Amino acid sequence: MVLDVDQHIREQAGVERIDWVVGGNAPSFYYNLLQRQQGAAHYAQAMVKVTDFDRANALIPQLQNTLDKHFSGAQILVRKLEQGPPFNAPVELRVYGPNLEQLRIIGDEVRRILAQTNDVIHTRSTLSAGAPKVWFQVNEDASMMSGLTLTDIAQQIQMATTGVNGGSILEQTESLPIRVRVDDVTREQQTNLSDISLLSSSGHGIPLSALASSQIEVSRGAIPRRDGQRVNTVEAYIAAGVLPQTVLNDVQERLNALALPPGYHIEVGGESAKRDEAVGNLLSNIVLVMTLLLATIVLSFNSFRLTAIILASAFQSTGLGLLAVYVFGYPFGFTVIIGLLGLMGLAINAAIVILAELEDQPNARQSSVEAIVDVVSSCGRHIGSTTITTIGGFLPLIIAGGGFWPPFAIAIAGGTLLTTLLSLIWVPTMYKLIMKPRCPQKQQQPNIA
Repeated sequence: MVLDVDQHIREQAGVERIDWVVGGNAPSFYYNLLQRQQGAAHYAQAMVKVTDFDRANALIPQLQNTLDKHFSGAQILVRKLEQGPPFNAPVELRVYGPNLEQLRIIGDEVRRILAQTNDVIHTRSTLSAGAPKVWFQVNEDASMMSGLTLTDIAQQIQMATTGVNGGSILEQTESLPIRVRVDDVTREQQTNLSDISLLSSSGHGIPLSALASSQIEVSRGAIPRRDGQRVNTVEAYIAAGVLPQTVLNDVQERLNALALPPGYHIEVGGESAKRDEAVGNLLSNIVLVMTLLLATIVLSFNSFRLTAIILASAFQSTGLGLLAVYVFGYPFGFTVIIGLLGLMGLAINAAIVILAELEDQPNARQSSVEAIVDVVSSCGRHIGSTTITTIGGFLPLIIAGGGFWPPFAIAIAGGTLLTTLLSLIWVPTMYKLIMKPRCPQKQQQPNIA
């Protein structure tokens, strides 16, 4: 199957390199890759490298459609290596409850709802059947006549199929065990297992089919748990470019209509839950940071009004950073949030420089508009040079392209440019309006009789 899929992918235009890992996941060279499948004979993963980012975006939906049509016997997912917190599937619905069979029934119903939703290409659940097992029904009367107990038969079957250690061989400095078992032809089919010869107590060989009959049954796989509760996680993989929240909004109403038995409930996971968790961890110390920021600015300027002007500039910078990301057509992600936090710091620095220059002037709060313009013009050269160097430092990340660094760089570089232009107008204007001196109250002259 891997060879056929590999040949099909290599025939596509723009494919430069394909690296396969059969039986497990590729190494975690990226920060959000999960090692979920290890030692799985039914699993393979390929890393496909193409010529450029635009070709990757065009090839993903094309490959998904063609691979599903040509290889219907396998579940194939074509996904882009992109930014964001690590998660197994973009949309996850976790069904909690005590009974495994009831969890399977509810999970199948949830899968049906997801499969009928637009933009969902594949679904699967974690509570599924495990590997097939061969069960032997031994005729105990016949086994006793041959002098073999059930334990003897089980041990000889295990020796023939799994094998037994027959020694070791020294390969340089490593000791390698030697396992002895029957050849693969005998182990490939259930019917061939019946030809295994058992050694009786008298030393004669007896075919296994003379003592036992066999049948294949699917065993229960591992029982997944989350926070100590049994859970059946239903995963949905969606088309490229579709937001997971869009799919969740489509299925939410139908999920609410499900009549769940007492003791069972459904929880939303996937990209939305991981994103909320990451943002929550990022903003968990926001109260402490804001308190220290306010205390520092207030103590530096000894004025709550100047602090308000600075904080207003910081909050305006976040909107300008989002505007820059929107204009250049990049998606809003976790790296954009990090960039916006850095942009707020740059906006605060620019506002502090302007206000410090204004406050250093004699009778600054009584200055005319022309005097304020002269002061802002003098410090505008320093702010402008800082802005140019900041934008120049992020230009290589923007030019390089991709899906990780450009949104981050655009949020800071574009936001810095817009914030600087706004600060040179906003900060002195608000300073003139808010910080003008209060009119002194006229003293009342006493009447003299």
